[in-house]
Amino acid sequence: MLGEFNIYNAIAAISVVRAYNVNLEVCSQALSKAKVISGRMEVISENPFKVVVDYAHTPEQLEAVYKSLGANLICVLGSCGGGRDKWKRPVLGQIAKKYCKEVIVTNEDPYDENPEAIINQVAQGCNGKVMKIADRRKAIEKAISLAKPKEVVIITGKGSEPWMCLENGRKIPWDDRKIAKEALNK
Repeated sequence: MLGEFNIYNAIAAISVVRAYNVNLEVCSQALSKAKVISGRMEVISENPFKVVVDYAHTPEQLEAVYKSLGANLICVLGSCGGGRDKWKRPVLGQIAKKYCKEVIVTNEDPYDENPEAIINQVAQGCNGKVMKIADRRKAIEKAISLAKPKEVVIITGKGSEPWMCLENGRKIPWDDRKIAKEALNK
């Protein structure tokens, strides 16, 4: 599992079970069988460059993901769901600007809010270092088209969510992982 935060999660889990007298060998065996959680730091491809999908949608989560992946990041930043957490939109943009070589701000789950307005609020935090592509599929395709060996495309905001939520309660089937695989095959 990728990410320093997964080490902390493992330490927390070990601490809890140790309180119930589970020995460290059992903990080690259990951790060796741990699998990636769908949509959480999920590696889609390693060649010719790494492509990762993660659900990160809070400033703390986004920064932890970016730090874990290192330099040379091409970031598809899901731009926050509509109708909530408006304060964090420019903050997510600031974090992306700090860690990403390229930032593509895109649609996520706008619900009944104007998707372009959400994208613009996130982009404000990037302070000019951003591409705005409302169509999430095209944003993912663009990121993959920009990537070179030793770079990482990180797609955040939806993880393994199976739907994109639009206006008037409308939903469309969605899977960032599938879209990334299709873009890699083009």
